[in-house]
Amino acid sequence: MKTKILALALLCSAPALLQAQQFSRYDDMRIRAPENWKPVKVYSLDLSAGGNYMNGNVDSVGYYGKIDFSKVLNEKNNFYIQAEGNYVKFGTDVVMDKTRGAFLYTYAASPHINLYFSSTHGQNKFLQLKYRTANSVGVCYHFLLQKDAKERVVLSAGPMPEYSSYKNGTIQREFRAAARAIVPVRLSDYALLGTDFMYFPLVADMTDYRTYTEAKAQRPEP
Repeated sequence: MKTKILALALLCSAPALLQAQQFSRYDDMRIRAPENWKPVKVYSLDLSAGGNYMNGNVDSVGYYGKIDFSKVLNEKNNFYIQAEGNYVKFGTDVVMDKTRGAFLYTYAASPHINLYFSSTHGQNKFLQLKYRTANSVGVCYHFLLQKDAKERVVLSAGPMPEYSSYKNGTIQREFRAAARAIVPVRLSDYALLGTDFMYFPLVADMTDYRTYTEAKAQRPEP
């Protein structure tokens, strides 16, 4: 059974001369890499949902839901779907209202190379974001970093155009690229260090970029 011990994520943007408001208007638009899903022979489906309500001298309501679905079509074709939503309201103030959905298709072109297509869609009321979509097609190379390890290193890259629409009427279209490196390192039989790094440069101006970094320590799969 996999047990997470520590997780740390960091989302950064550049250049520093951009207005601070531009930094605050982004949300995580990744989809989990296939290597980070549970291996299955046919399909997997995970559902979770919940809610809470408080009243008295406080008044708040919140609910959330999440779906993870993966399907093995055949030896070479797989697809994955993620969807999640969160809503929190205190009195008359909505402090969180966000949803996100993502789709990923992979084709095994060779034992170590996959071709992929991904599409993510989301909205975030707190960021005044009515709608954002990011779509990418590219190539993924995976291999074992350590002998007898089950976890694979994943390197992928491809173009990733984005479209964003804000509630003030602003429309933003950007042609970015996406490069990703997932590197798991076994520290011992009982400890695994995993890192996920993504780089999103604007193709027309490489000084305008975002990076996403996540690190986690966990117990390896037996």
